[in-house]
Amino acid sequence: MQLPLLLILLTLFASPLFAAEFDIYQSDFHPLQLAIVLDDDALSHDDQQLLYRVMANDLNHCQSFKTIDPMAFIATPKSLAEGIDYGDWTLIGADILAYGQLTREADGLRMILHVYDSFRSKQLAMVEVAGDGEHLRLLAHQAANQVYHAALGIPGYFTSHLLYVSKHGDSSDLIYMDQDGANQQVVGHNFTLLLSPDWAPDGKTVALNTYVGNRPRLEFFDLQRGTRTTFGEFKGLNSTPEFSPDGQFVAATLSYKGDSDIFIYNVQRKRWRQLTHNRAIDTAPTWSPDGKWIAFVSNRSGKPQIYRKPVAGGPVQLVSTEGDYNTSPSWSPTGDRIAMISLKNWSFAVATVRPDGSDIRYLATGKRVESPTWSPNGQMIIFSAEEQRVRRLYQVPSWGGTAEPITPATIDASDPAWSRR
Repeated sequence: MQLPLLLILLTLFASPLFAAEFDIYQSDFHPLQLAIVLDDDALSHDDQQLLYRVMANDLNHCQSFKTIDPMAFIATPKSLAEGIDYGDWTLIGADILAYGQLTREADGLRMILHVYDSFRSKQLAMVEVAGDGEHLRLLAHQAANQVYHAALGIPGYFTSHLLYVSKHGDSSDLIYMDQDGANQQVVGHNFTLLLSPDWAPDGKTVALNTYVGNRPRLEFFDLQRGTRTTFGEFKGLNSTPEFSPDGQFVAATLSYKGDSDIFIYNVQRKRWRQLTHNRAIDTAPTWSPDGKWIAFVSNRSGKPQIYRKPVAGGPVQLVSTEGDYNTSPSWSPTGDRIAMISLKNWSFAVATVRPDGSDIRYLATGKRVESPTWSPNGQMIIFSAEEQRVRRLYQVPSWGGTAEPITPATIDASDPAWSRR
């Protein structure tokens, strides 16, 4: 959410200071016990360790798997090359076995990856993963994607990327990193103030809420060239941009007509049209994955809540039906849930709810919890929270799990945005 509006809403609608208890949702899913075996004589010892470590880290931290210590293995890579004895793996409790055979080709590395269901004595997948040999982390992420998909039937997200804002003094930088926190790079330097980045579907452009002096404006930032193009610089608010799923439109908050409303920008025609018309504060739009709905925050009922409205026009519908303060909506890529930030008596929580307002689930709590964003497959949520006066990024499974930090306590990190793929 754009910072000044959040402060306004907190001032107007916050309750007295005392802690609130959230019923944190936990699913009954138990992580699948996973054995990873790599027949990787084509690599040096250090590269072997890196490849295994990145794969295991991806699959452990998604909390759908728990890797088994290789010291417990009975079979060896050489024996696996001759054939699998499922009893060797059920004996150590391995639900899933991922066996990768690596060879070095003229143009790089090739891995033939076999994924087995040990207890059903069944091969789930046999796929080829290839890389140039210089980017082992990418090869490992691709292999982890294949294991994830074979075992769960859901596309993996381990080759995706994140952007976030890091504030230092009076300036802010736009930081790029891989989804696991590696490969961090400053891609945008020394913004006066930077808020609410959002990736275009093609991954090449980011919509930003920036400031020049005390005046907010909306910009497109080209990640390859580093160029900035203004597309919203009206009197008053220009904030909270989000691309439509097809990248042809951007929804944002404007107030140049007097009220804070949701507007839609046509990227090709460079024209705006107004979606909401209300004297209340309407802000923070987010698109449904089919592009037919926009959810947003409004205080039209007296307190900030999540609403949704058809993009083609029609009545506004209430989404958040529990609690006095719900804000920062983010629609899941799968369309079935909307993430938001809930506040009860100054205690914050990341929550999700169905678009019809049913089945609210509180996933994680913390101090100054903000800005939930979904993984491309809708299985993980990243958000920012404050710890010892430092904002960090945390991830939590959207189906219920443990919130884990992915940025260090030495770096200020807020406003995360997950790539669309």
